Amino acid sequence: MLRPDPFYLIIFIFLTFAFTVSAHAQSSAQMEALRIRQQRLDLETAHALDLRREMSQHLLWDWGGSERFMFLTYDDIDNERISDKRRTQRANNFYLWGSLNLDDIHSFYVRFHGQQIDWNSGDEYRSTENQFKWNMEEGFDQGTYTIHIDRALKKYFDYEIPAQIQLTAGRFRSSIGSQLAYVKRANGVQLDVMSKWVDLKLFGFKNLIDEENIDFSVPGFRSSRRYFFGVEAKYKGFRRHVPYLFALIQEDHNRENIEDPDQDYGYDSKYYGIGSRGQIMNNLFYEIEGIMQRGKGFPQAAVARGYSPDNERIEAWALDASLHYTYNKITHPTFSAEYAFGSGDKDRIGRVTNTTGGGNKEGTTDRNFLTFGYIDTGLTLAARISNLRMVKLGFSFTPLEVVKSKSVNVEVNYFLFRKDEKKSAISDTRADRPIRNLGKEFDVNITWQIFSDLSASINYGRFYPGNAYSDKDARDFVMATIMFQF
Repeated sequence: MLRPDPFYLIIFIFLTFAFTVSAHAQSSAQMEALRIRQQRLDLETAHALDLRREMSQHLLWDWGGSERFMFLTYDDIDNERISDKRRTQRANNFYLWGSLNLDDIHSFYVRFHGQQIDWNSGDEYRSTENQFKWNMEEGFDQGTYTIHIDRALKKYFDYEIPAQIQLTAGRFRSSIGSQLAYVKRANGVQLDVMSKWVDLKLFGFKNLIDEENIDFSVPGFRSSRRYFFGVEAKYKGFRRHVPYLFALIQEDHNRENIEDPDQDYGYDSKYYGIGSRGQIMNNLFYEIEGIMQRGKGFPQAAVARGYSPDNERIEAWALDASLHYTYNKITHPTFSAEYAFGSGDKDRIGRVTNTTGGGNKEGTTDRNFLTFGYIDTGLTLAARISNLRMVKLGFSFTPLEVVKSKSVNVEVNYFLFRKDEKKSAISDTRADRPIRNLGKEFDVNITWQIFSDLSASINYGRFYPGNAYSDKDARDFVMATIMFQF
């Protein structure tokens, strides 16, 4: 009987594993925009559910739910023209929530989430996506206990303090600053202090166990373990301006699923932000935020040398500034302009989220701005702010206001995109040429509040690739949603 040489057998297994990981990373790179769009949808849904929750927060108990049906179809174009196709998905999301309020001091809230995804045949990225998804980890969307400390002191100890203080613990969504640095649903605790002059927020969170690691080069990236600690202070002493400061610390506690003796993995980052929002003159409002990122990470070893490279510094920056002007006329037309920037690293030609493999070059400072937050970068491109410069011009109005109805809102946005470092990558890895011009995008968003508990929207985006893309075919994205709350 012919027996294979163990050495060649090991090589065969290794190459098979490497090919599988490489193929998955390639498909996952195409899913990056889909994740960012999903983040946008989650934020919009959470906002609608939180509004309903606030309406019932003074009731002894209440419950409700919502059903959100979504249809989307978009072009998934590959520079190699291997997977040029249109992907179509239908998704049904069901939420059920309940709340309990005791003495306006103790508040309990729980929300469950079920999801059913249906791709057209062959359009799914993974075979497990075309199914009903529910388990306790994914289905337990939110669960919190909140104590209003100032009210408790007054009721139980007859002691009054000149501030509102509340402590929230459990699983919930939180953010810092404008959400550019951090916005996540996670497990943790948050303290909010609101006074006449200053608002203060302190929190500590651990990400959900089923959340994939942003760094796909780490062995065992299917799950991740990161801790976030933040503090934010807002000053309210000015009549028209609210300046603020914040600091965020992210600690990487991920472990390698398969130990790599020649490579260490880790990415510990710190974000220091300063910003302000307010009114410049009548009907003209502004927001501005600047972020400095510091920390350390491990670059990829140039060759297998039997030991890992030392960790190296992170020095990155980001800026987001916007203006909004609304005319007090019928249909309330609003004009907006925004500039956003996230620094890039000139040595990084792989995935911007890979902090090690394919990431920063050994012996250099990592200047790639990598955030755990969200910013609108268009429906179709939907890129991370890493190595990206963006100009956004917008216009919105309520056309049915001419018949005394504000139920329909129309928003049109125009984007211009450029790289910060022309030789480096952005989150859309199809921008494969060392040229700064990424292209432009045109988006239209129409929302209709049909009834108080029924809303619908349709979104369309078209991205025109610039010279940074080998394939300059325009890409379309269409999404329609309808949401019912009860």
